[in-house]
Amino acid sequence: MKKFTKALIPAALFAASFATHAETSEGNVLAVSAGWAHIMPQGTKQGVSTQLGSTGPYLPFTPSAGFELKDSDTAEFKFDYLVDDNVSLGLIVGVPPTFDIKGKGQLLGGALNLDKFSKVGDVKVYSPVVTGKYTFGAVNNRLRPYVGAGLMYAHFSNFKLDSAVVSDTASKGFSIRNVKIDDAVAPVAFIGADYNITKNWFATASVSYVHLSTHAKLDVTSNATGATLVTGRSKIEINPIVTYLGVGYRF
Repeated sequence: MKKFTKALIPAALFAASFATHAETSEGNVLAVSAGWAHIMPQGTKQGVSTQLGSTGPYLPFTPSAGFELKDSDTAEFKFDYLVDDNVSLGLIVGVPPTFDIKGKGQLLGGALNLDKFSKVGDVKVYSPVVTGKYTFGAVNNRLRPYVGAGLMYAHFSNFKLDSAVVSDTASKGFSIRNVKIDDAVAPVAFIGADYNITKNWFATASVSYVHLSTHAKLDVTSNATGATLVTGRSKIEINPIVTYLGVGYRF
């Protein structure tokens, strides 16, 4: 909840700024663009810690195991409030992309070999971003590069365990249950450029980096008794590079 509150503070400031009624020298106050984002996680496995039952002693840390997210694509929408000719405050939202999660290494003394699965599951991510941006050059320049930074709130939802993992674990008498991936707040930095097609229409492209990581928890339960055999925890490093290409209009 605290993370969510912190993420909303810039959004509240963004909304409040409309009261100033600032605009560019050409009278525009809002720029909206829609386009396609390609998301490329750069993180690597971070190891897995396991605990007997849900309250028992911890077993030796397994540094060779872990989880990584694969690339994904989604439609993205950007809204920028133009404070003046160069400064803008923005909000980025998109259709929540689904990421395949690849497992690495062996767990439970080799009983669960994550390497043999193309993925262990998938998860949907809701990740709005509030931004501040500085655009170089004059309003009437054809090409205008920009730099910016912001804050992302990432919510992980609808995790689904892959059917191949379900079948493999069932054949060995246990199941993976209660998978939870924590929400996270992460800083964002980006560079890009707008190309003015007309006074109001423009094309835009950007590259962003998000310093994002989270933590996951799961239970391994006995199919015979339903008891929790092992609780596993792992940091998931994501750190995506995001490319965006879109078309926009200034109002």
